Amino acid sequence: MRSTASKLTQLALTAALTLSGTVAMTAVTLSTATTAQAASSVGGPITRSEILQRAQYWYGKTITYDQGGYYPDSSGRMYRTDCGGYVDMAWHLADGPNTLGLSNPAYTTQIQRSDLKPGDILDSKYDHVILFEKWDDAAHTTFSYYSFGSTPVKHRTGISINAAYFDSHPNGDYQAYRYNKVVDDVPTGSWDVNAAITASATGTTARLNLIGSDGALYNTDGNYAGGGWTNQWARLDGSALKAVTSVTVNNVVHVFALGAGGQVFGKDADYTTGTWSNWTEVPGGAAGATSLAAAVTGTTVHLQIVGSDGALYGTEGNYAASGSGWTGSWGRLDGSGLKALTSVADGNKVHVFALGASGQVFAKDADYTTGTWSNWTEVPGGAAGAKGLTASMTGTSVHLGIIGADNALYSTDGNYASSGSGWTGSWFKIDPSPVKSLTNTVINNVMHIYAVGSDNHVYTIDADYNVGRWSTWAELPGGAVATS
Repeated sequence: MRSTASKLTQLALTAALTLSGTVAMTAVTLSTATTAQAASSVGGPITRSEILQRAQYWYGKTITYDQGGYYPDSSGRMYRTDCGGYVDMAWHLADGPNTLGLSNPAYTTQIQRSDLKPGDILDSKYDHVILFEKWDDAAHTTFSYYSFGSTPVKHRTGISINAAYFDSHPNGDYQAYRYNKVVDDVPTGSWDVNAAITASATGTTARLNLIGSDGALYNTDGNYAGGGWTNQWARLDGSALKAVTSVTVNNVVHVFALGAGGQVFGKDADYTTGTWSNWTEVPGGAAGATSLAAAVTGTTVHLQIVGSDGALYGTEGNYAASGSGWTGSWGRLDGSGLKALTSVADGNKVHVFALGASGQVFAKDADYTTGTWSNWTEVPGGAAGAKGLTASMTGTSVHLGIIGADNALYSTDGNYASSGSGWTGSWFKIDPSPVKSLTNTVINNVMHIYAVGSDNHVYTIDADYNVGRWSTWAELPGGAVATS
């Protein structure tokens, strides 16, 4: 999910941070159109799926390996019939660089092997190049590739990334490269706007919980004081979970999830004793819920759901030592056609954000000092088509992130100080990489966003509000595969 565009965004953000700490970048319009799915032009941007489709066009044909020969692609354009020419054809290049030429920065950027994606290459520069197809396992230890080193074009699967040779050439001779004009595919089909991942923090440690591809709950921890990530996802329990959220109260992380029938269940991780509780249903009978969110004021958890009728409902649970517990019922608030929720505490207030029926973003506030709720208001900026959202706070500023209509990450800020400085009024595109689910946590004024990518792996990107800088996407260790 790392890209040249995200690096440029980082530079733009560094230059544009205002004295108030608000992130300011050039606004872009959310759109449903994308060139990523269209057939490429010669020498133009090309999606990973089209690269593989073009590679497959020569596969299965009896094309003689000949460095002086040529063979057409599907449109009749001629390409050299050797390993470099095969990659030239797959990438739809206008000219014909050889193996050494393919490593030229004019065409490619060197990457880590662990970052290889479909359509990237492993290039030995002087001898051979192979076209990466996919990782065969979540741990990124075996992979599949296409190559043209003999007659005919070959397709190999299950090759160890540590094998002594790739296509009869020493492993150590190869370096990984990415075509500068490659475009990540925008996933198609029905996306679940519910969050498959949730994050909360205890001290400087982020506690991530994920719904795995088997519908169970998984957990990993990352210490931002230098201890790093645990490098594995521990499977807990549960089945057919549909959405998840979490909050922290007194070193205990309270995880809430929707079950198969839309019931709401809770499970606690006590990091003082190092123990997890069993799942228990939150009282009130919330069958049919479609999304949920949680926030904390003091020792009270405020839990919101979208009910089966598309309206907002809420309940509260007090986790004080006296154990006053849950209210025992879900109070219906208002709204219709709501699709996804997130919420964040602001002193004794809770700001709830929801996606409307058309993907607009709306806000509603609960003031627990006065015991009143505000009406719904649309967050400025025109975010129609959003597919998921997450919120956090630094000081009096809410940082709201959404998955746009093009499946990329967007952000806007709202200042809830008594002076009423309000929202920035536009949505800023942080990175073009497609994502499917969002969550975040704030540690030491740094917002750590976690997302399920288009490959169902988990990635992170940081907004450091101390220095005004965004990082680039990086995959979390452990090879997690989220529910899709």
